[in-house]
Amino acid sequence: MTVPVYDKQHPFLASIKERYWLSNPGSQRQTYHVVLDLKGSGLQYHVGDSIAIYPINVPSVVDRTIEAMKADPNTTVTDKQGVALYSLHEYISRKANIGDISRKLVTEIAHRQPVPGKKEYLEGLLQENNREAFKAYVEVHQLWDLLVANKEVTFTPQEVINLLMPLLPRFYSIASSQKVVGDEVHLTVSRLHYISNEQERFGVCTYYICSLAPMGIPDIPIYIQPHHGFTLPSDPSVDIIMVGPGTGVAPFRAFMQERVAVLGTGRNWLFFGEWRHDFDYFYQDYWENLEAEGHLKINTAFSRDQEHKIYVQNRMWDERESLYQWLENGAILYVCGDAHRMAKDVDAMLHRIIETCGNKSEREAKDYMKALRSSKRYLRDVY
Repeated sequence: MTVPVYDKQHPFLASIKERYWLSNPGSQRQTYHVVLDLKGSGLQYHVGDSIAIYPINVPSVVDRTIEAMKADPNTTVTDKQGVALYSLHEYISRKANIGDISRKLVTEIAHRQPVPGKKEYLEGLLQENNREAFKAYVEVHQLWDLLVANKEVTFTPQEVINLLMPLLPRFYSIASSQKVVGDEVHLTVSRLHYISNEQERFGVCTYYICSLAPMGIPDIPIYIQPHHGFTLPSDPSVDIIMVGPGTGVAPFRAFMQERVAVLGTGRNWLFFGEWRHDFDYFYQDYWENLEAEGHLKINTAFSRDQEHKIYVQNRMWDERESLYQWLENGAILYVCGDAHRMAKDVDAMLHRIIETCGNKSEREAKDYMKALRSSKRYLRDVY
């Protein structure tokens, strides 16, 4: 009997087994714990792996987009290769990236725009020396906004389809060890919700997973994305330090499930941060039970619980002497989460701790950091 191989081209259709809020009532966050059922797939994963999910676009945005196209949702279109047939509604729902605007699309609209002022505006955005203005524009507009703003331009539905980027899978760190949960995969998902250009917007995949996908129906296309080194050491006696604010804590839940399951003797230390302790302490009971059992040392940073903001890097500084000694004794340090600010701030703080506690020059501290990276003892999964 041939065992099916599920990958990017042939995803497995999973169903949602459980879905519940991790944030407590009153939180400004909308963070969920989601359990996907892998039964019958044969899929295997390791701690540190990610799951790829093909989402469905937000229905209200799909409807607005088709309306802005002035098209019938039942119109038949083909994919860009001209092979597969779809209704326009199905293609816009499942295959088209309608949240991001490409230069190619704006260029074509500018070319067809008959109104001089609007044409000049779009052409200005497309100038090589105006990349920041173009970036700012596409950050607050979606496909339907652009089409409505340029309603004088006409396209056939197929012409629009041919100008769109594909709806790509989204990747989420796996928050479980398969040794513990079996034919399940656990995720920590924060539903993205914001206002731009005076319009309510949602994250495509987070809305799909947290609000749109029905429970218990195998309709969620997934595949496993293997880690590239961001995983536990093969030696369970090695100490680990984990820095995971917000949903960045997901892989560390998997790490701890695995470490306990294999009876690892290495010490484990977690730095977790969020907005408020009473509302946003994800997996609090789990961490505190591990701490009570002697499996985990934990430091928390809740930035909005006091007048001055406290972040994970501040807690690292508070624990600088101990943290440096763990590194000196061979610990591996992991960082997971936001690449734009948190990871940079943690990196800078790590450099400062090494320089201060190791009594090193700036150059020596940089070399120390370089050695940590090259020996795979400073690992990051940032996005």
